[in-house]
Amino acid sequence: PHPRLVHADASMLDQVLLNLVVNARDAMPRGGQIVIETSENRDRAGAQLGRQVRLCVTDTGSGISPETLPRVFEPFFTTKEPGKGTGLGLSTAFGIVRQHGGTLGVASELGRGTTFTVHLPASDS
Repeated sequence: PHPRLVHADASMLDQVLLNLVVNARDAMPRGGQIVIETSENRDRAGAQLGRQVRLCVTDTGSGISPETLPRVFEPFFTTKEPGKGTGLGLSTAFGIVRQHGGTLGVASELGRGTTFTVHLPASDS
C-alpha cells in the first residue's frame, strides 16, 4: 500500500529491466510468460540489511544449466549462437545494480524457467 523508493538513475534501471526482459524473451522462442514483480524486502536471507526494494523478472523459458549458471554475469559470456548476442547484457545489469548498492541474483531450473532478482536499498525519502 505504500510504495518504497530507491535513489537511482532511472535510465540505468530501465537498462537493467530491459536486459533482463530481453534475456527472458530469448529463453522462450516458442512463447511463454514473463512476470515482473516488485516488493519490499526487509530481511534478505536472514541478514540485517535494512529495507530493500526487490525487483524480480521470471520467465517460463528453457532455464539455465547448473554448469552455466555461475558464469551468467561474466562479460562476453553467452550461450547464444554467433551474431545473436554479445554476452554483455547480464554483466551490464550486474554492474549497474552493484553501482547502486544492490545485488543481482539468479535462480533457474532447466525446462522450468529462470528468475533474476534485484535488491536495491530503499530510500527514506
